[in-house]
Amino acid sequence: MYIPSLDGIRALAFLLVFIAHAGLDNIVPGGFGVTIFFFLSGYLITSILRLEASRTHRISLRQFYLRRAFRILPPMYLALAMAYLLGHAGLLQETGNVFGLLAASFYFYNYADLLHVHAILPSGTGVLWSLMVEEHFYFAFPLAYLLFVRGKTPVRNQVIVLLGFCFAALLWRFSLVYLVRTPLTTLPRWTYSASDARFDSILLGCILAIRDNAWFGDRSTLLRRFRGIFASFGIILILASLIFREPHFRETVRYTLQSISLYPIFFYCTSTSHQWQVHWLEWKPLRWLGLVSYSMYLVHLIPLSIGRQWFPSHLILVAMFSFAISLAYSWAIRVLVEQPSRRWRHYLEMKLARPAEGVVGE
Repeated sequence: MYIPSLDGIRALAFLLVFIAHAGLDNIVPGGFGVTIFFFLSGYLITSILRLEASRTHRISLRQFYLRRAFRILPPMYLALAMAYLLGHAGLLQETGNVFGLLAASFYFYNYADLLHVHAILPSGTGVLWSLMVEEHFYFAFPLAYLLFVRGKTPVRNQVIVLLGFCFAALLWRFSLVYLVRTPLTTLPRWTYSASDARFDSILLGCILAIRDNAWFGDRSTLLRRFRGIFASFGIILILASLIFREPHFRETVRYTLQSISLYPIFFYCTSTSHQWQVHWLEWKPLRWLGLVSYSMYLVHLIPLSIGRQWFPSHLILVAMFSFAISLAYSWAIRVLVEQPSRRWRHYLEMKLARPAEGVVGE
């Protein structure tokens, strides 16, 4: 499945993160860019699972994790290797240590960082915490969806169960803030980068894919009829959540409010075509940026770190240098790594599918 506007949204999410990291974090909400990535990931992954279930009446966990590994791991491990090499070459201020490498490679870096267990990564690799959140989520969610498919669980019941988990995440953030008294302004923050506190942004994207997925022609009568109004209201709520910067609100309700607001916006973008409100998201340069945004997200902080050492008082020059280097690197990774990996993945999927034919969820 391919929805062109989603590549545009992915590009905008990356630009929010990049501009914030380039020095405008007091103005541009880079953290909201990550929330968009989370929601988008949940929507796309669940749509793919739903498509598989509609075609084959089953979910192959083996093929899901194979697809995930070929998509996520090669660019991430290459970015890690490059950062360690540059660090030991003296181009980065922080070189990282072995435990940091292990923590990132085996997807527990966000918790190692939160628990202060001396897992140090090279400068420019701090964004990896968000990959940890996503992968922890996808260790569990495909199995839950497999159970829904096997049990022929009605969509309404699926949504109720998943909304219950979203509500649990919100309550957990309240508990962390008001009972545990977790720090609200310093980094790392449990409410910001712990998987158990942030998974609901991904899960709300999953709910959209299950219940109100325009790509599958879901009826969604009320949402479809007033989609423009709901999407506009969602934009207003997002702006309000960004303007109101009280720390307790930001570390509890903000993530929930933003994710709920993204729900009608994504529905509008996926159900509306050939109108200027959405058509600009399908602009080819923006879509192209969206296609390489994963690798750019992984590496953009590295040239930013180097540029700040070389041009310490030139904010715009550092940003332009970093963007150009990140873009060139990401395009090379797409051509030399991602596309060959996709071909190998397809080959292995075909090999694995033959003996698994007729089996429901290996």
